[in-house]
Order: sequence, then C-alpha cells, then structure tokens
Amino acid sequence: MRTDFATAIVTVLYVSLIGSPILAVEYPVVRTQDGAVRGIAKGGVREFLGIPYAAAPTANRRWRPPARHAAWTTPLDATHFGASCPQPSMLERNYSISEGCLFLNVFTPDPPGKFLPVMVWIHGGAFVIGSGSSYDASTLASKHRMVVVTINYRLGALGFLAWRELDRESPEGVSGNYGLLDQQAAIKWVKHNIDTFGGDPKNITLAGESAGGMSVCMQLVSPQASGLFQRAIIESGPCLYEPTLAEAERHGDQLAAKLTCDKNKDKVACMRAKPADQIVAAMPASITGPLLWAPVVDGRVIPQQPAEAFRAGVFNRVPVMNGSNRDEGTLFVAMGGPLSKADYSKAIAGFASRSPTARRNPQDAAKVVGAYPLKDYASPAQGLAAVLGDAIFSCPVERAGQLLSQHVSVFEYEFNDRDAPLIFMVHPPFPLGAYHASEIQYVFQTGFPAERRSTPGFSPAQQKLSDDIAGYWAGFIASGEPGAASPKWEPQKRGDTKILSLAPDGIRYESDFDTTHHCALWNSLLP
Repeated sequence: MRTDFATAIVTVLYVSLIGSPILAVEYPVVRTQDGAVRGIAKGGVREFLGIPYAAAPTANRRWRPPARHAAWTTPLDATHFGASCPQPSMLERNYSISEGCLFLNVFTPDPPGKFLPVMVWIHGGAFVIGSGSSYDASTLASKHRMVVVTINYRLGALGFLAWRELDRESPEGVSGNYGLLDQQAAIKWVKHNIDTFGGDPKNITLAGESAGGMSVCMQLVSPQASGLFQRAIIESGPCLYEPTLAEAERHGDQLAAKLTCDKNKDKVACMRAKPADQIVAAMPASITGPLLWAPVVDGRVIPQQPAEAFRAGVFNRVPVMNGSNRDEGTLFVAMGGPLSKADYSKAIAGFASRSPTARRNPQDAAKVVGAYPLKDYASPAQGLAAVLGDAIFSCPVERAGQLLSQHVSVFEYEFNDRDAPLIFMVHPPFPLGAYHASEIQYVFQTGFPAERRSTPGFSPAQQKLSDDIAGYWAGFIASGEPGAASPKWEPQKRGDTKILSLAPDGIRYESDFDTTHHCALWNSLLP
C-alpha cells in the first residue's frame, strides 16, 4: 500500500469584499486500497467523509454479510457525509437516508502525523437510529493528535433480523448480527488503510456509547474480531443485556407476517423485494422500550453471552475503559408519558418483572418497589427513572467491569455533571441530571448531535471537566493508560471496585456507588 499522504492538493483562497484575512481551504487526496479519496482540510483538521467501506447491502446483498466495495479509478469526493442507514424518524436529523449506507468518516490533524493512535467510534441509538455523521471528531483529532473514524452500520431489522428462513440459506446456518459484521468490516478497512491517513493500524481503540457501547462488548466476545483492536471504551453500554435467539426469531416471524411474506413460497425473496422504508415502517421499534432488534448469541459471531465469556476469560483481552452516567434513566422516562402517584408502584413492579437485565421473576418485584419508596423522589417519574437507570445501566455496567477486571485492566468511571447542557430536550418535565448520552459532548468537546452545528455551551468548570475527560480518553487511546489529568486514574483490582467520579466540582473516587444505585439488589437479580 502507498504510504504517502497527498498525491494532489488543491488550494482555494476565499477573499471577502471587505478585505478580511484570506482563508485557505485545502483538498488533500489520500490513496486507499480501493482508490483515492479527496477530503477537505481547514482549521487544523482534515476530514475525509462518506468513504464506502463495503458494498451497498441492497437487493440480494440484504441480510447477508458485508461484501467488499468495488474499486474506483478517479478520486472520490469525500467532502460530504454519506447517507445514513434506514431508520425510524424519532429524532431531529438533517441527513439523507439510503440502504446503501456503509460509509465511514476519517478525521485527522492537519498537518497529519505518522503512526498516530486511532479511535473507531460506534454510534448509539438502541440499534434502530443513529449515524456516524452525528459526531464531530475534529477537536479530538486536532487537539489530541489522533485519528478518529466514525462509522455507519445496518440498523433495526435490516441489521439484526434473526430468522429461521435466513438460517436455511446461510452457509453457517445462522442469521442476524449483520450490523456487528458491518462494524467488523469497517475496522478491517481501518486496519488496511489508516496508515495512509497517518494512523497506526496496530494501535486501534474501539469505542462507543449506549448501543455503540454494547457493540463494543459484543466485539470483545466475538472471535471474528480477534486482533482487530488493542483497547476498548464502553460508555453506558450494558454488556450483560441478554436477548435470546428464540425471542429474536419470534420477532422475525412477526415481521414477515406483517409484510405478508409469511405465506409466500419463497419467503426470503419476498422480504428482499420489499422497499427498505416498508421494512422500517413495519418493524416495532423504540428507543425507550425493550431492544427488539439487537445482537444475539448465534454460536458463531457471538458464541456465548458476554457475562459467561467474561467470567470464563474467553474474550478478546484488551484494556477496557468502562462507565455510566449518574442519571441514566431520566431521559427515557422524560420521553414517555406522565406517571401518577397511584400508578408508581405498579409501574416499578411491572418493569422489575420484565427487566432485560434481571431474571424476570415476578416475586422479586416487591423487593424493587420497597427499595425505591416514592417519598425518596421529587416525583413518580424521577423514582421510575432511578429504577430504570440503576437496573439497566449503572449496576450491570459496574458488574461487567468487575468481571472483566479479573482478566484485563479496567478503568471504571461515572459521569456526574448533573447540570450537563441539554441535548435532546429543551424543556424536560423534570431535571435530567447527568442523563444518558450527556457525556458525549464532554468527550468530543463539540456539539452533539453534530448535525445541529452547535457548541456545548459549557461553563468554565464544565470546560475544565471536558478538558480532563478528553485528556483521560486520549491517553487511554494512545497507550492503554488514561491521560495525565488529576487524580491519576487507577485500574480496578480484584475485589476492589474503584470508580472515578467525573464532576465539575472535582474528580474523585466514589465510595457510595453501590448504595446510591441499589446494586446489591440488582446484582442479586442479574443472571
């Protein structure tokens, strides 16, 4: 592979009519194994956007592993994001949608370096929404001298349909997990090409938040991802969520029936002939309820549940940064309807009996109701938010860290800025605190989602916290040890959980995490 950076650079100079300083914008060209790509360089960062890392998963490629993209002979315009994968319209967005969506975006410093550390970022969104274009990695790349790659992967039923009819046509006899295979294809592309962008293919950190964090968990467990990355960052990714293959295949049958393909002689051909938007419209999908379309244990891509793999030490052993936010549940409850005092206990008991991270024993519901008395919360909704956040995120995330730390270095955190700038809701029905996904703007140090082109609007103390967080992350990405912010971040030790609280009034180790989040209760209910 060629290792020179620019085979051509075109410089365009813009001069305003009032005599403002000249602004130089360059269009560097980098050659990949598939062909040259022309990006854009300005303000100390180079961006190469919308690069295809695999062929469009359309027509007969739908519900198959990703295939290599055909090479091109003239430089590819990489100055704009590619299309995002088909998804329900749940959140504000300003990007195009297409089933041909397997693109990635590369951010590097300008001028570029050599053998820089690389972070591959997997977006969240409950495996049904999201896009790599939502993340502006320009500050991370330029300020911390690294290469950042954001990716798309197939979502919803198009990315995670486990169905017996697809099992029959698969050479491996399995289906589903296509989105995970996309992620692996993207990381392989990075390993094969990132040196021409100034990155080190032997120093890759796989990172993600929420469903992206869960994806990182799954890639830790997947034998097919062995050797693809050297470190892992899991932000608010409950590794111990355990959907079953039987449940996933039942959803597949229901989707086929809804699309009237269940009685067709060739059910698979019928499903492949359906337009992508019809499939999206037909699939039940929610970012606040159970994950209906998600990775499953298929015996090949994911041989066993993450909890089992972590306990046995049978996973891709790399250093891990792992953590959650103080108020993970508030955003999800705020997106739902109001909750009355009269319905409070019933709502908690109902959740406890069907919690995706618990054993689903209805007899345990009374224990949960007793642990979260309404008098302890300003409103019923905030009480329910505490239950949801503790059960699905805080305690499972901590438990996963404990299991992993028996075999690898684990750096555990809790994000604790309870006045974090609001991203998704301008006027929430109650204070959201350190809500789900609120730490992303502190890590990237830019507005999120990036389509809104906003700035985080930090106070001086929040800006200092963001600088420290980004420094910790950058150090870990570079070397496997968090950066030099104070205090020094120590890894967990066997039997000694060390959780670093990231708050604007000071970074310090926590002593009351388990008590605050009722983890003794939830750990007793975990599989």
